[in-house]
Amino acid sequence: MKTKTVKRLVTTILGIVVTTIVFVTSCKKDNKVELLTASAATGSDVIDARIGGYPPTSYTVAGKWKVDKAHSNVMWETKYYANGAPLTGRFNMFELKVNFDQANPANTTVNSWVQLSTFNTGEPGRDGYGKCGPGYMGIKFDTLSKTPTVVLQPRATTDTAWFKSTSCERYGNGFLLKGNFIFRGVTKAVEVPLTYTGISTITNATTGKKTDRAGLFGQFGINANSIFGVNSTSIDDLVTIRIDCNMVNNTY
Repeated sequence: MKTKTVKRLVTTILGIVVTTIVFVTSCKKDNKVELLTASAATGSDVIDARIGGYPPTSYTVAGKWKVDKAHSNVMWETKYYANGAPLTGRFNMFELKVNFDQANPANTTVNSWVQLSTFNTGEPGRDGYGKCGPGYMGIKFDTLSKTPTVVLQPRATTDTAWFKSTSCERYGNGFLLKGNFIFRGVTKAVEVPLTYTGISTITNATTGKKTDRAGLFGQFGINANSIFGVNSTSIDDLVTIRIDCNMVNNTY
């Protein structure tokens, strides 16, 4: 009985060792970033679009792509007080200019800016002039008007963040957009995994009018405090920025 017990014990230990080796070996793969959804990475779509101007009617000419601002967003997310649940919001005022070349991604450029004082979480007690929310982004209220108006160009550096692309290439099932993020006088290179949805044609059931629609979206992270000097204890150092860009072309 003792011999059988020892044999069973040895067999059990060997089984655990082998299982552990297999598990550890299987976990030694290099980490890699993957796009969250499939993207139309191949094709010959070419899109040149920007926000619909002021007034928006200036970019409604047939055959001209425009960014559909009403259905586009520049969002942000960060942990509240570094260890809380995520805090999310958007910027109400932003500009996007997209030149997208599906077959030749090196020709693709994306340039944008956001007006930081238009920080919006949907909570009146946190948003707006003099409230705590915009301060999360390091905004200096003494440089802003209490009633900011729509602007055609970015405001002072204390109230504007820019993204200017430098290159684009195929990446997994989508594209990898590289560029410079400029915030609070600091320029930092960032990489944005980008998903393209492809072009779909929508027919109005009443008028029969056809409209082409397409979308691009991606996200990247910034170190708000350690890199850009945002002195706020209310948010985590890591802030994720997400850009959802819908584009429309009234071609018919």
